[in-house]
Amino acid sequence: MQQPENPRFKDSSDDKSRLDLILMRSHQRYTILELGVVIKDSTFDNFIVVDFETTGLAPGYRPVEIAWLEFDENFREINSVESLINPQIPIEHGAEKVHGISDAMVKDAPTLDDFITVQHADKFRNSNVLVVAHNAKFDYPMFAPYCAQATQLCTMNLGRKFYPAAPSYKLGVLAKICGVRKVPTHRALDDVETSFALLQHFATANSLSIRELIELEQAVDPNAVMPFGKHKGTKIVDLPKDYAIWLIDTLDKDDWVARQLRNTPDLYI
Repeated sequence: MQQPENPRFKDSSDDKSRLDLILMRSHQRYTILELGVVIKDSTFDNFIVVDFETTGLAPGYRPVEIAWLEFDENFREINSVESLINPQIPIEHGAEKVHGISDAMVKDAPTLDDFITVQHADKFRNSNVLVVAHNAKFDYPMFAPYCAQATQLCTMNLGRKFYPAAPSYKLGVLAKICGVRKVPTHRALDDVETSFALLQHFATANSLSIRELIELEQAVDPNAVMPFGKHKGTKIVDLPKDYAIWLIDTLDKDDWVARQLRNTPDLYI
């Protein structure tokens, strides 16, 4: 895949007018401007794929395992790390059945804070980090506080863009669709490596740089439809404005529907 000379970037409104990224969808073409991209000014110091296994999904859940894989702007792996994490609270039985991590296994493990700030010398404390994850709204909030600045890139959301007819957007399903050999196992390092392979596939199969993937994930998709609620099946861009505003106020800010709505031109007019 051919890369631009300097994929580490700072964007401006002038840059946007020169973008020629095209999204092929339902035999239609949309430029990035037509898709309603909102681009942050970013020059990334680190590119990280991260995954956590947790005590469960109940409010107050904590990580029991972490893995991250660092890569460069050309999608080449630099290094990876993994560790069990002591959550200092019990692991739910249902969660243990999924990932196989027990209270006994994490008893002598470091806390998340110790693992990142002590064992890894707080390496992201002064860094602007691109944090890639599958279903990033789950993993990103646990990792971002250890970065000076962080931007998320969700491979699940990218999957929605590239494979709108997929039966689901679970990591294993997308990996199979894309021919990724790595299989996710609900263990952090396996899932990180699968997510990274998926990211590499999205980039190489579509000849896109990391910058273009970020822009695409943030873009308003004119054909995206509501997956739930009284307007299920309605194009998100066609939702009644009062309902759209209510969704923005109600949904998690990192929910893909909320992000689509926030980037929809003229929503509040």
